Amino acid sequence: MRYKAPLSGFLLTGLLSALTPPMARATPPQRIVEGWYAHNATLILLGATDRIVATVDSPKRVPWMFRLVPRLNDATLLDVPMMNAEEMLRLKADLVFVMQSTHSATALRAAGVKAVEEGFSTFQGLMDCVTSTAALLEDPLAQARAQDYVGALKIELAKSPSLEGRAPPRVLHIQSLTPLKVDGDGTIIDEWIRAAGGRMAAQNVHGNMQPVTIEQVIAWNPDIIIVGAHAGDIAPLKNDPLWRQVAAVQAGHVYRNPEGVFAWDRYGPELLLQLQWARGIISGKGVDRPAMMARIRAFYARFYDIRLSEEDAGRILDAQPPG
Repeated sequence: MRYKAPLSGFLLTGLLSALTPPMARATPPQRIVEGWYAHNATLILLGATDRIVATVDSPKRVPWMFRLVPRLNDATLLDVPMMNAEEMLRLKADLVFVMQSTHSATALRAAGVKAVEEGFSTFQGLMDCVTSTAALLEDPLAQARAQDYVGALKIELAKSPSLEGRAPPRVLHIQSLTPLKVDGDGTIIDEWIRAAGGRMAAQNVHGNMQPVTIEQVIAWNPDIIIVGAHAGDIAPLKNDPLWRQVAAVQAGHVYRNPEGVFAWDRYGPELLLQLQWARGIISGKGVDRPAMMARIRAFYARFYDIRLSEEDAGRILDAQPPG
């Protein structure tokens, strides 16, 4: 019997490859569960709305988001940000985004669910979040939109605040009036206050939504107060004997923060608009309403593919719900 030399490793590999049917290539994630309230806006930015099958957001929490992106009304609304593995498997989720603070990613991964933790407290973190999310979506449109947005944000951040030789004003950001809660350092709020030319009034307060007393606010004596869209009614402050001791209240420098698809002042792409809005206030020039409304409409068209009416842009600027 004639001896036949064994096939070389290279030839054997090629033969096996020819005989073995090719494995199906993994497809981009098509069923996404959103477990971080702020991150929905990033998925909208990246054109992935039609992939969201469940979200922790709701029309009551973010009315403009569901009004302007009606596709979200078809998604399952989840009650809590702590993601349950069984529920994720039932939803057949390809990709689940979770808040870093919930610590639920490990359990989800152990159950075979692809879970990604999200969170940031700086503008660089925001840009990284947008870029990494676009990479996970594996979509050319998402990557192009991410690049466009990051470029626009960098241009905005490079602008120098116009203070005309004045010291940076002390800015207090209030998350809630009753109970009284403010945002401190180590937050994206501190980042945009400084980027817009101000300085954090809440000294020795770290993190978001920290309880304080009115006596502490009086001691800080901020020059400017910016109140979150859902923080409570600001009109009574000017008649309150305690609040009237604060410089910002005396000067009429108390402002309601706009809110659109998400709260401008927190952890979404509209932080670019927040910078533009806050710069006018902190510079002392005030908000140029027509110019700001034009910026809002341009931003929504460019980054969200949403054509806003003049009326809707005005309501967003005034932190009013949809009409």
